[in-house]
Amino acid sequence: MLRILVVGLVLLVAAMFWLPRPSLVTPPPAVATLLPDSLALPAVHLTDKAKQPFAREDLQGTFTLMFFGFTNCPDICPLTLSVLADSIALLEERAPGKVPAVLFVSVDPSRDSAEKIDAYLANFNSSFQGVTGPEAALAPWIETLGVTVHRVDLGGEHYNVIHNGTVFVLNPDAELVAVFGGTSHDAETIATDFLRIAARSGTP
Repeated sequence: MLRILVVGLVLLVAAMFWLPRPSLVTPPPAVATLLPDSLALPAVHLTDKAKQPFAREDLQGTFTLMFFGFTNCPDICPLTLSVLADSIALLEERAPGKVPAVLFVSVDPSRDSAEKIDAYLANFNSSFQGVTGPEAALAPWIETLGVTVHRVDLGGEHYNVIHNGTVFVLNPDAELVAVFGGTSHDAETIATDFLRIAARSGTP
């Protein structure tokens, strides 16, 4: 009887090792939209907040959260940048080795100088990068990503710029892999979704 019990126990343990076990799969993001295929950004020649040349290659090597806006924006830009700052703070606590860069792309080059962009971003997080350039220089990214940019004249030299509040997630190869829609800006959700996006993009 003892021999039968021992043999049965051995067979049971062996079966546990051989039976297929469910793999650990990273859950999908809660609100971000994952692209079925990554989209490479076209080349650009812009200027950063330190008045240095900025190209697509400067995005390589790390994940980036990219947002298009302008410093005179009354609502969408300060709200989104504030949420992104809070998201970065959460990620610095939870996953300090996986914190993405944040890139602010000004679509108002006639008013947004390098100095103005630098001072503006300092209100949210001094590590945020800011770039801009002539409309023709910005066009490759704006057209490829489908960014809305519409100037509304308010009389005289005054005008507003209508734009969408999408946050684009780029992988370390400067490829678009996911987007946060303009209504999904919540620091907790962005931080959690970003880690899921990174894991699903091959960077657990």
